[in-house]
Amino acid sequence: MKDVREEIPQVEYGIQDHAAWITMNRPSVLNALSEEMFRGLRKSLIAAMEDDRARSVVISGRGTAFSAGLDIKQVSGFESQSKARSFVYRLVKPFWDTLFNCEKPIISMVNGAAYGAGAEIALASDIVLASTESTFAFSGGRIGALCCISAIVGPLVSNGRRVVEMNLTGEPITAQEAREIGLVNYAVPRGKLLATTKSILEKLSHVSPVSNSSFKRILWDTVSKSALDTAYEQLLRTIISPDFKKGSRAFARKQIPSYYRR
Repeated sequence: MKDVREEIPQVEYGIQDHAAWITMNRPSVLNALSEEMFRGLRKSLIAAMEDDRARSVVISGRGTAFSAGLDIKQVSGFESQSKARSFVYRLVKPFWDTLFNCEKPIISMVNGAAYGAGAEIALASDIVLASTESTFAFSGGRIGALCCISAIVGPLVSNGRRVVEMNLTGEPITAQEAREIGLVNYAVPRGKLLATTKSILEKLSHVSPVSNSSFKRILWDTVSKSALDTAYEQLLRTIISPDFKKGSRAFARKQIPSYYRR
């Protein structure tokens, strides 16, 4: 099928191999998730859901990273609590609602670092392929923020105990370790990542789209609205906290924040 591309701010959207390819496109900042990128990702997912040419969805990152997570420089600059609330409930929540409601199979093709909310996008995808050079970290707590979705999805699709540890320590793991705990399906050399992804797309094409959408309805029905509401409430709590201000300042200075008196 002809490759068709649409320009969306900070995101590339195209149709190829009967799949919608969504590429985060801020390589100079490791595809950090800005407000515009959240809008672009949601718009792209909606386009994929409505596009009859797309049987599946592939999410990837331009350059050497999948995504470094939230754009800390942007998120740390909220002028008021109302602005922070708007960020959570008008950008973050609608994005996740859209991803969870996508009934087409979602593949994350991870080509480098997947940290914070970037790692959560991979975690919440149906199938994850990663280059062996990739690393994963639920690192929000290191800057006083929170990987709120991983607390819900992690125990559902992978080794919940290890996901808890990754959140509480912020420590990264390799692609091979991620495969061993169920966060990643396939860890392959970078040069084989695209071919392996296309192989999975071919396998998906032999399964009924009704069957796959029904399976996903059952899977995500296990995620309660109450749990998601708590996740968004706690994300807001962290990004308006003094710890987040301290952590984001230290991040900007490339320092390690100190949250405890010594």
